[in-house]
Amino acid sequence: MAIVESVVEFLLQKLSDQLIQEAVFLHGVDNQVELLMAEFRRMQCFLKDADTKQGGDERVKNWVRDVRDVAYDAEDVIDTFVFTIAKLRRSESVGCITRCANFFFNESIARHKVGSEIEQIKNKIRMISQSRLTYGIERIGMVEGTSSAVRSLQERRLTSPNAQEADFVGFEKDLAALVGQLINEGELRRCVVSVVGMGGLGKTTLTQKLYNTDSVKKHFHSHAWISVSQGYSVRDLLQAIVRRCMDLSKEELEKVEKMDVVELRDKIFEYLNNKRYLIVLDDIWTTEAWDDLKDAFPDMNNGSRVVLTTRNKEVALYARSQPHELRFLNDDESWELFCKKAFPGRDGHCPQNLEELGRKIVEKCHHLPLAIVAIGGLLLTKEAWEWEKVYKSISRQLVDGHQQISGILSLSYKDLPYYLKPCFLYLGNFPEDRQFGAGGLIQKWAAEGFLEERGEETLEEVGKDYLMQLIQRSMVQVASRNSMGVVKSCRIHDLLRDLSISEAKESKFLEVDSGNANAPCAFRARRLAIHNDDLREHTSLKSFTPHLRSVLIYTQGSTWLQREEEKFLFRGFKLLRVLYMQGVGIKELPSEIGELIHLRYLSCTQTCLDSLPSSIGNLPNLQTLFVTSRFIIKIPSIIGKMKQLRHFQVKSISKWDVSCGDIEGRPRLDRINNLQTLSFVRSGKWMEDGCLGKLTNLRKLGIWVDTKEDAEVLYVSIVKLDCLHSLTLRGNLGKLPDPSFFPKKLSKLTLTGSHLKEDPMATLEKLKNLRILRLSYNSYMGKEMACSAQGFPRLESLHLRQLYELEEWRVEEGSMPSLLYLRIYDCTKLKKLPEGLQHVSTLNKLELWRMPDEFKARLEKDRGEDWCKIQHIPSIDISVRWWI
Repeated sequence: MAIVESVVEFLLQKLSDQLIQEAVFLHGVDNQVELLMAEFRRMQCFLKDADTKQGGDERVKNWVRDVRDVAYDAEDVIDTFVFTIAKLRRSESVGCITRCANFFFNESIARHKVGSEIEQIKNKIRMISQSRLTYGIERIGMVEGTSSAVRSLQERRLTSPNAQEADFVGFEKDLAALVGQLINEGELRRCVVSVVGMGGLGKTTLTQKLYNTDSVKKHFHSHAWISVSQGYSVRDLLQAIVRRCMDLSKEELEKVEKMDVVELRDKIFEYLNNKRYLIVLDDIWTTEAWDDLKDAFPDMNNGSRVVLTTRNKEVALYARSQPHELRFLNDDESWELFCKKAFPGRDGHCPQNLEELGRKIVEKCHHLPLAIVAIGGLLLTKEAWEWEKVYKSISRQLVDGHQQISGILSLSYKDLPYYLKPCFLYLGNFPEDRQFGAGGLIQKWAAEGFLEERGEETLEEVGKDYLMQLIQRSMVQVASRNSMGVVKSCRIHDLLRDLSISEAKESKFLEVDSGNANAPCAFRARRLAIHNDDLREHTSLKSFTPHLRSVLIYTQGSTWLQREEEKFLFRGFKLLRVLYMQGVGIKELPSEIGELIHLRYLSCTQTCLDSLPSSIGNLPNLQTLFVTSRFIIKIPSIIGKMKQLRHFQVKSISKWDVSCGDIEGRPRLDRINNLQTLSFVRSGKWMEDGCLGKLTNLRKLGIWVDTKEDAEVLYVSIVKLDCLHSLTLRGNLGKLPDPSFFPKKLSKLTLTGSHLKEDPMATLEKLKNLRILRLSYNSYMGKEMACSAQGFPRLESLHLRQLYELEEWRVEEGSMPSLLYLRIYDCTKLKKLPEGLQHVSTLNKLELWRMPDEFKARLEKDRGEDWCKIQHIPSIDISVRWWI
């Protein structure tokens, strides 16, 4: 039921937005829409009370379902009407006088029809409102403490520690024991070590800590972390091992993509044959999965190790492993973990007046880390007077251990404020054990309408806050951060994913098809996630499902759609707001995509697209357009008419960044005032007349510069982009502009293939707000590079990659006073590390990859000539993969 309040709130916000944004379509029925909104506002007064009273009362549940269904019906009626009018006007604009007459006649019919349908919905709402007396639901005010709880959460979030570190309690002895097993010099056989335990015990948390321990990293020549999960593909797993272990050229990777399972096993075996390796297989469910993979791992008596995490001890024994069974936390550990989550701003110290009640609450968690983390995250948002209410809510659940845990997780969901509930349920879209990018997730939330307008904040800023609230409540886990500590990708625990899918299915919010024979019918679902390689077997491609607002398809490119199937995919779901396709076999987007006028988010990844159809300009509401391909993609000039576009990104499938967008003609991109991301596009005529410099809301820009003349136009433009934070430039720049030409807020800069002849550091070190600098692939062709004192005052991350002519690098004392992370990759002529590096006291991580043997010899502990320069650095890694 908890989602129903969100449905109505979302509908009211959406109708309000439509009255403003789509007034041209709603003219003539706007008064009826406003009256409909008034009816829903009256209905909304009773929903919060229903949420607290429904429990096991079927009468209240039925009432709530009625409210949800009529809200969905209203959304369908309005969206269908807008779709119909837009289609009529499009046909009228290219028609003759007769067609114009037909248009006015058909539009009049459409308005009359929608007016009748709205009146029917209003009657339903009145009947449902009257029926509340039957169910004993009375009007109450807003739940007290909500706003103060949110403010409290925002304040505590500012001082919260890293979520992963806070979760690591009670595993210290386990970690030490496992490290000993992995680097045991006396055991040279290839050993399999397994971490065994039920869901929520912390298997992955412990193994991640183990995998990233410095002594473990340094002990093995090659490393790979692979998430297996239940619905695994043997070929995908083997390809993942190849990508993570080996340094392959573009041509070699293309060959790998075409290999079958036997060839992949042989390739991995051959590569690992003389190396001491560590392979982690996370979340392995069956003995068959081990049989499918084990022959790829050679045993050369050199101390190699394979680590499994599994819920099934039978799998661990079958793999002839040394099972390490995780125990439940004891009372003290449970309390420590709880306090870390509930009181991060107080260094994990519980106020005395809450300790007795807090310990009672922790006792209900049965010593399971996931449940403790969830309840701690929930209480993080509560004031002291609300703790008793939470305790009573837990006590109402069944006392059986497993059901108790499910009840606690469910309680964490139900306690979410209404605006976070749909955001959490949306996470059920993602396949099991799949990491998902934070930026892409927020863009999908925005497209769905889940993000509220809030003062001067952008929707993206609101979305980041929503995500951080879910992270702080431990409903979402951080998977990775960038070098500045910003959340880059996330994951959701299996048990919480199960909860999101269960709650979403109950409320018709979402259906998931994982490819089994009993795939759900999506006829009434608002969203559909397809985790199935054979799209032709899915019922939604064979039948009309008009209610869908979101379709997310995750395949591995094994199905190439026929022309009629492509047309239906884009025309059959006329009310779509989000369409995400990963690995779908299409060579071009059909022109029918232009009929999806409600579409806000379109993503086509792992494709062979080489162009976009001009009909894409008929998508007036599109906010995000994201395409990955192995080819350069032609972008029609009509893109300049897409005024709602916020994020436009073309990205290469390969790591060599071959693909980019080639914008045709001279579109007036300066009319796209909302554009925040433009990457990766080719320079050209569209930049003339100062067009680029007028995109004043740009935060991220990536450009392939074809000529030095284009570079000059670029420099004149970017100085005007006051909001620009991230800039990526590729191509022969000739020279860099004066530091004053760079935007003042620029914090991240990447140069690739620039062929600069003058030392770029002399210019770049003067950028006062630069925090990340990446110089890649012959961006600088000189032999010497110098960083002067007081240069790069805020630089935190420096990447030097494939600077093939660089021989000497000097760093004066006082330079880079904030540097945390330094990565040097394949700079084959660099003779040694700079003398001044020992003065960079802030540096805590150094990564070196594919450097000459002479260079590495100078870094040998206590013996190398350059050891004194790096002995203060806590983490040093000379075998890191270059694409991390």
